[in-house]
Amino acid sequence: MSSPNPFAPQTIQLLKHESIVVRLLEAADAPKLIAYFDGLSASTKGYFAPHPFDPATVNTICATLNPNECVRLIATSTANQAIITYVLLQAGAIPSDTDRYNSLGIDINPATDCSLAPSIADAYQSQGLGGYLMEKIIAIARTMAKKRIILWGGVQAGNSRAVRYYRKYGFAEIGTFEHNGPNYDMCLTLE
Repeated sequence: MSSPNPFAPQTIQLLKHESIVVRLLEAADAPKLIAYFDGLSASTKGYFAPHPFDPATVNTICATLNPNECVRLIATSTANQAIITYVLLQAGAIPSDTDRYNSLGIDINPATDCSLAPSIADAYQSQGLGGYLMEKIIAIARTMAKKRIILWGGVQAGNSRAVRYYRKYGFAEIGTFEHNGPNYDMCLTLE
């Protein structure tokens, strides 16, 4: 399913027969990314919070893209060019994740470990996009010589759909922590 170069844009068909293009975020995408965040439900925003969603933050992100530090994938609908997914794959981990993993005896190495934070617009959830994205993310991580993918900020234990999704792709629960309720640290070891 993945192209030989996992960074290359790729057009796929969703279950509802809509064509979308999955590609790297570009500087010119800032207005569309702001609209994407504005369109997320409160529930989805509650599960996905790797950074603030305000226009200033989005404009800074789009003006300083560096895929060697953080790969930012988006998917756009070919019908209207709207962003329907935003996925981050960052080398290493944020300090709070690093501290939790270290307390479990697991060292996070930016050369071999990366953190994943995926989001999909509410209207596109359960449409087959998540499976494609995970395969693409894993291919990108392997291309970048990563050995392990951890969840950026963990996953909320109450988000049973996400927990099932990660388990389906081989992520294992390696720890629990409290932050606005119970959360799991989950990790996928790449072979």
